[in-house]
Amino acid sequence: MRERRGRAGMTQTRLAELAGMTQAAVSRLERGKCMPTFPLLERISAALEATLLVAVEPGRGVTVTFTDPDEGPGRGGGARVPGGLIPGQRNGDAVAARAS
Repeated sequence: MRERRGRAGMTQTRLAELAGMTQAAVSRLERGKCMPTFPLLERISAALEATLLVAVEPGRGVTVTFTDPDEGPGRGGGARVPGGLIPGQRNGDAVAARAS
């Protein structure tokens, strides 16, 4: 999420305004300190003008990725860790979070 926001030249404050959240909440998400809801991920995706891809793999965790609208599944990359998401990414823009 941080890299995607940076490529768009967007500050945390601006992303927060566009997604209807606070700058502090954006910071927590980027640092992997909270678990976003699907409606929040949709708002962030719209604010970033990105396609939201979510993959759930039992025993392997959840991967959340924001890709360019013209990229298909598998071309973006994301963060995945058993039990949920933590900061990190592979070849794409992932939002980091912890699963409960």
